[in-house]
Amino acid sequence: MFPLSLARTGEKLIIRKIKAEQEIKTRFKELGFCEGAQITIVSAEQGNLILKTKDSSYAIDRDFAQTIFVS
Repeated sequence: MFPLSLARTGEKLIIRKIKAEQEIKTRFKELGFCEGAQITIVSAEQGNLILKTKDSSYAIDRDFAQTIFVS
């Protein structure tokens, strides 16, 4: 298990833990971005990550990516 911020473009990963406030975790869960979800790193540019989960894509910054643990 390692922080999402260390993942490379093209990697397919499983979210194992999100260390964030409950409000943030709830919002991301509503979007399908939750523990157990499979994600793919689409790109990593200028401090941001573009992630794909199911049929949606999301952009998050590296600071938030450090709170998401994947394997």
